[in-house]
Order: sequence, then C-alpha cells, then structure tokens
Amino acid sequence: MRLGQRQQEAADRFRDRREREDYAPRLRSQIAKLATLSIEIDDRPGTTGLGATRYVRHVVVQRAPALFVIPCSDERCEDGGHDVTRQIMQSLLAGDQEFVGDDVCFGWRGGHRCDRVLHFVGHATYSGERPQAKGNGRG
Repeated sequence: MRLGQRQQEAADRFRDRREREDYAPRLRSQIAKLATLSIEIDDRPGTTGLGATRYVRHVVVQRAPALFVIPCSDERCEDGGHDVTRQIMQSLLAGDQEFVGDDVCFGWRGGHRCDRVLHFVGHATYSGERPQAKGNGRG
C-alpha cells in the first residue's frame, strides 16, 4: 500500500471519528453529577506484554462526548478499534468510582482478525460526594 493512500485512509478515519464525536450526546448531559474522569489504558497484542501501549486518558467532562471509541494502537490494523462506550457508560450511570473492562479489537490485520486486547481502568468522581476509601469496613 502506498504511503499517500495510507495517509488518506488515516485522515478519513480521523474525520469519521470526529463526526461521531460531534453528533454524540455530551457526557455532562448524560451524567450531570460526573465531576472528573480518567481512564488508564493498556493495549497489547493478544495475551503477551510485548508491544504494549499504556497511557492515561483524562476526559474533559464539561465538553466530552458520551462516546468512548479508542483506536487500535497497531498501525497495521485496518478498520479496527475498541468501542467501550457501553461498558463505561453503564459504570458511570451506576455511579461507580472505579471500574475495569476489556475489549478485543474489531479490526483486521493482513487478512486475519487483529488480536490486540484493550484493558482499561476508569476512575470517576461525582459532585456532592466524598471520596470513599476502599475496604472501609462498612457493610
């Protein structure tokens, strides 16, 4: 595949993702009490730790879309990514302060399914609540 064609495809994917984000409802309108949200992301091939991509995504709650589609970090993956919107929104709507999830990339790499697995840990705070210590002994 030519470099120019790859760049055009990447630009098209970026434009499509931006349009989806623009038309999605805002996170603030869906969960009014959400104050902060960060998501630790660990994206790795299959079950190995080699080639892992790790980072933290800090969400600007006041203007972020209620859409969590994370591109696949494998540059050879075509039409892939991780749509974890449902998992994250369920946790946020339940008022969870910490939540975890996994997702397998839905793209293709050289005629085979992409095997990258995304693991995420979300951390949320809500207005009007005190931070809760884990294992505080209350039942």
